[in-house]
Amino acid sequence: MTDIALVRTIEERLFNAWPALQTVYCDGWMLRMAGGHTKRSNAASPFYPSSISGEELIRTVKSLYRRAGIEPMVRITPLAGEGIDQAFAEAGWTIYDETDVMVASLAERVKMEGARDAAVVLSEEPTEAWVEGAAEAYELADWQRDMLGRIVGSIRVETAFATVYIDRKAVGFGLGVSDRGYVGLYDLAVHPAARGSGAGQRMIGALLHWGRSHGARSAYLQVRQTNVKAHALYERLGFQVAYAYHCRRMPQG
Repeated sequence: MTDIALVRTIEERLFNAWPALQTVYCDGWMLRMAGGHTKRSNAASPFYPSSISGEELIRTVKSLYRRAGIEPMVRITPLAGEGIDQAFAEAGWTIYDETDVMVASLAERVKMEGARDAAVVLSEEPTEAWVEGAAEAYELADWQRDMLGRIVGSIRVETAFATVYIDRKAVGFGLGVSDRGYVGLYDLAVHPAARGSGAGQRMIGALLHWGRSHGARSAYLQVRQTNVKAHALYERLGFQVAYAYHCRRMPQG
């Protein structure tokens, strides 16, 4: 059985940690918009119990996202009402980005593992160098880089922006967001040449340690179900799947 209270707890922190630039509320659903950069900020997500039908939600999502110039999409989490996912499926909306949300306890002292020669630098604000480096690591287009800067610059809860260095060269980026007892790990990326070096694990340890020092008792993150290597790493670090979600988008053509 999925712990719905835990799902809502994490979803609320997820919304705070990765803000949209605009949100329209619709009977328990949050239609978040941020210029089309990342599904988290550009999808309709359930939050409170809703009486809206799948057909009405589909019409509303299509209309409002098209008006904003964004591809209509929806996140189906355990908070979605009965029949909603089926309604989207029957309308031809296709599944993508099946994702696990994983949680770990921070009751014990965080062990700093990974590359011993990696140095992790944390900053409280997203510097221009961090945004540029992260955008390169994520292989973002110019417009996505600008939107990334706007999104991370809008975070209002405590945040640590991490850069991991090997031989004084920046090889990885990520951020941790502390919010009422939880630290969320977001957009962890390591340059291809440094993957497998342990730099990413070192950065994760630094962010978990930072979160624990800021009052976090638990950590959470999101990982695509197809990312087998990352999934295995997080399990080794003590993370377990709390719930899963998937996105749906309109049929092409």
